[in-house]
Amino acid sequence: MESPFDAPRLEGARDAEGWIEERAQYRVLARPKSKFKTVVDAKALFGDGGARLDLVTRVREPVTGEVALDLRATMRLPHAEIDDRLTCIWESGLRASRLVRRAEGRDQTIDFVASPFALPRTAYPEVLLPFLMRGQPRDTQRRACYAWTSDLFCARVYYETRGVVRVSVPAGTIEAHEVWMYPDLNDWVAMGNVLTTLAKPLLPRYTSWFEVAPPHRVVRFEGPFGPPGAPEIIVELLGSAGALAP
Repeated sequence: MESPFDAPRLEGARDAEGWIEERAQYRVLARPKSKFKTVVDAKALFGDGGARLDLVTRVREPVTGEVALDLRATMRLPHAEIDDRLTCIWESGLRASRLVRRAEGRDQTIDFVASPFALPRTAYPEVLLPFLMRGQPRDTQRRACYAWTSDLFCARVYYETRGVVRVSVPAGTIEAHEVWMYPDLNDWVAMGNVLTTLAKPLLPRYTSWFEVAPPHRVVRFEGPFGPPGAPEIIVELLGSAGALAP
């Protein structure tokens, strides 16, 4: 059930070092009405006009032990900027390697491979998960990975495709796979399969919509910006382009 993510298949020409680059822009809005109690009010964080998310994705042909994906997400809030840069190495799939996070003048570097704790190979930064899982199969199988918040908090989450729908976003009306992602409550309380199934409709849910056509961009995301209790947001695609200069 758990397997490292596959790399997205981007379109465009490769540069001299073999990289293909895609740049995309998203708008980020507070959910009009939170479905769960949150610690921070999303409207206070993102303001009435929302925020902009600039995403730069770079991939190259995978070689075992070498960096195969470089993802940079810059979110410009009304009063702050959050910049995440993640590299993933290839080990029969993508494995998170190094995350550099800059927010409000504070820098943090996380080395997933050299962590003092035994992190699962399928652990990825939770706020970047939708942009990392776009290369995964869209079938009826339920799969799992780990949403990393810190080295001391890494929770298993399941994800499954719920069908194909047409989604209207600023970039247009796009046919997309709807994917649900939800936490495994057994990480906190041993519930067993029957109780877990019954509780499923009540669980905090993250929903992502992935473009059916290649390169399977994230079209829309709706859910907490982080673990349960985080501000609830909506992310919508404004547009993208491939093979842009750095």
